[in-house]
Amino acid sequence: MSSDYQYIDTNAGLQQACETLIQAPAIAVDTEFVRVDTFYPIPGLVQIAAAGETFLIDPITIDQWQPLQALLTDPGTLKVMHACSEDLELFQHWLALRPTPIADTQIAAAFVDMGLSPGYQSLVLDLLGETVDKGETRSDWLQRPLRDSQCHYAAMDVAHLMQCYDLLAQRLKDKGVWQWYEQDMQRLSQPKPPIAPELVYIQMKNAWRLQGKSVGRLRGLAAWREEVARSENRPKNFVVKDTSLIEMARTNPTDLNALGQCPDVRPSSLRRYGQQWLSILQASSEVLPGVPQPLSKNENKDYKRLHKVVTDQAEHAVLQVQLMGRKKELLELFEGLRNEQPFSLPSNWEGWREEFLAEPIAREYKLIQETH
Repeated sequence: MSSDYQYIDTNAGLQQACETLIQAPAIAVDTEFVRVDTFYPIPGLVQIAAAGETFLIDPITIDQWQPLQALLTDPGTLKVMHACSEDLELFQHWLALRPTPIADTQIAAAFVDMGLSPGYQSLVLDLLGETVDKGETRSDWLQRPLRDSQCHYAAMDVAHLMQCYDLLAQRLKDKGVWQWYEQDMQRLSQPKPPIAPELVYIQMKNAWRLQGKSVGRLRGLAAWREEVARSENRPKNFVVKDTSLIEMARTNPTDLNALGQCPDVRPSSLRRYGQQWLSILQASSEVLPGVPQPLSKNENKDYKRLHKVVTDQAEHAVLQVQLMGRKKELLELFEGLRNEQPFSLPSNWEGWREEFLAEPIAREYKLIQETH
């Protein structure tokens, strides 16, 4: 397929391109962005293809985005993407929207036994026998002007996407899993609010080692760092590392010198933020439950019993086990067992997964409870 494209770098050009694209029942969408030293991704290029036309849209020079916003949220235009989680995050922060309706070809491929997370290049090769160049994968997409090789690479990222989707859609229907896939796409298109700053400590590696007031101190420090990272648009570990916050929470230093003894605390960060850390530590006296610990040897046996239920149901549905149920959801279930809570189906298992998992998982959950 040709990599011919129209390069759009004006507001008028974007308006005209979107008027053309919104007439198509489906469009292929991809983005290039940079996220090296920022909290949020910075858009470098948006690629859209439909009906044999490919547009490369330059976010550096355009400042009126209403036409693109209307296109990406138009209910009559399907947005086809590949491995779209980062693209969705970019659009949500940059344009304050979640494209809808959407179709993800990577997830579609998983439903029809083409691997759990096939890359775009391998998918194009398997479905179409075409080779897609990978040479510009690590390009700086904020530099201008873009090289011809970059534009060619970007255009090819959407040139084959619609053809791949059409083939995958037919395979989904032939296998009888089209409705399941549609349910997952509807869920994927729902806006996802960012995690509340006061809850981010739960996701920190080794936070489970803390108990009592040290957990409260970590919650305060982690919430502060999250808000600073977002407001200054810097990666969290550029502000202060996890290891530093966990040690501060554990040892509760009371002066700048003691703070400076914590691992990985840079002198510049200590000068800039030290007094704020001390204030947070002093104010954070609440005793909180500990973060869930890794599974013990005995607990792992019970976890495997739950996992086997998911594996058996995945085999019954002729699906990859990770598509039926992820480790995150199983750990959520297991935490309920730890806390002696009644069985509750993970929210992500509502819909088609509930038909396979609700009864057998609830039964195994109860059996495990009875053995303790």
